[in-house]
Amino acid sequence: MSGDIVTTTAEDLRRLFEDRLRIKGRSLEAQVAKAGRQLPKRVRADARYIAEAVTLRQNPKLARMIDESQIARARQNVVEHLEKINPNDRLKGRVLNWLGAISAFGITLFAVLVWVAVERGLV
Repeated sequence: MSGDIVTTTAEDLRRLFEDRLRIKGRSLEAQVAKAGRQLPKRVRADARYIAEAVTLRQNPKLARMIDESQIARARQNVVEHLEKINPNDRLKGRVLNWLGAISAFGITLFAVLVWVAVERGLV
């Protein structure tokens, strides 16, 4: 496989990681490590394989170990998964989770205040 194809694949994936997951890093390997459990196990393994291929490509003897079909398959799997992710929905989910936590705290606080008022005979 041409080194240019491995490099362009890695750059495409780096761009997708930044756009879809909002994860920045100095290399694809760093981005995959930061993504961690945000990615399914198989997708994470495929992304790691592509990151390792970039490293192997730098050494001419080790570059022969890169499997073209596996790189293409791994790229397809990672791109398919990342394309399904909507960053705006992820942001909306985080905001709703935060608001839900605040609401639960408020309801609990209100219930405790009512209980205290009843116990002291204020109500």
